[in-house]
Amino acid sequence: MKTLMTSAIVVLLIATIGAQVRPTPQVPRRPTPVPRREPPPKTSSAPPATEKEQPKDAPAKPAEQPKPAEPPKPAATAANAASSDAGAALFKQNGCYECHSNDAQGGPQGPRLGPNPIPLPRFLAYVRNPAGDMPPFTAKVISDDDLRSIYAFLQSRPVPPPVANIPLLAP
Repeated sequence: MKTLMTSAIVVLLIATIGAQVRPTPQVPRRPTPVPRREPPPKTSSAPPATEKEQPKDAPAKPAEQPKPAEPPKPAATAANAASSDAGAALFKQNGCYECHSNDAQGGPQGPRLGPNPIPLPRFLAYVRNPAGDMPPFTAKVISDDDLRSIYAFLQSRPVPPPVANIPLLAP
C-alpha cells in the first residue's frame, strides 16, 4: 500500500513538473513588408536638337531653362473640405488609423498614404483586393463613395516641410 501511494505521488509530481516545463507555442512573426519604390520618371525618346540642324543664318537662341515643377494644388473648395472632413471620420471609423496612423503618414504596420496618394482607381482596386497583410474591405464594409471621401482626406494632408527646415533634423 505504501509503495502504491509513493508511486502515485511520484507520477503526480512528474506530471506537474512536465506541464510547467513545456514551452508555450509561439506565433510565427510576419515578415516586414519591403518598402515600395516609385519608378524613375520617363524621359522622352526624341534626340536633342543639335546645332547642325539649325541654319547658319538663323540667330542663336538662348538656352531655355526648364520650368520648375509646380507642387500639386490643394483643392480648397467647400465641397472638397466637407468631403475630406467626412473622409477623416471614415478613416478613423473603419480602423485605417490603426496601421497607417492618424494622419495617414504611415507606421510600422502600414505605409504612408498621404499627402500624395496613388491614383484613385488604383486606390479603390487595392482596398478591395489588397496584397500583403491588409484585410480586404468589400463594398459591404465600405462603399465606393466612402472610399472617395477617404481619398479626399488623403489628398488634403499637408506636405511635410523639407528636412533642412527642421532644426533638429537639419545637417
